[in-house]
Amino acid sequence: MLYFAYGFNMQTAHMRAHCPGCVLVGRAILRDHRLTFSRWWTAWGGGGVADIQPAPGEVVEGVVWEISPVHREALDRFEEYPTSYTRKDVTVETPDSRTLSAFAYVAHPEGCYRPARRYLRQIVVGAREQGLSAAYVAFLAAIPTEG
Repeated sequence: MLYFAYGFNMQTAHMRAHCPGCVLVGRAILRDHRLTFSRWWTAWGGGGVADIQPAPGEVVEGVVWEISPVHREALDRFEEYPTSYTRKDVTVETPDSRTLSAFAYVAHPEGCYRPARRYLRQIVVGAREQGLSAAYVAFLAAIPTEG
């Protein structure tokens, strides 16, 4: 199955630790959505955690992983599914214009928060590692943070 990651789970080392044997399919974009930080998380000094919400005309960049059902169970635990996040079927586009059906985690929103600086830094590291567009990396790096 295919999983679209747009936050901390873009990092290869993190995914390999939680989902040994997962395979990176590559970069992708999700149209008509925006990146938000809609749930409070006390780890990393406290702050919002990444989420995606519908937003006509906006785009979220991320990566697609091929994972197994066992991997999804591990990710469900990590993402606190179904308490904090639900899974949503999404259609993403690859740089070579293919469309892929995947699932993504979408938060049960609580509000609008700034991410912890350390947490956002890890998202930016993953975005750079995966070769997301320079404009999107700059957007991520410019997000105001807590602490």
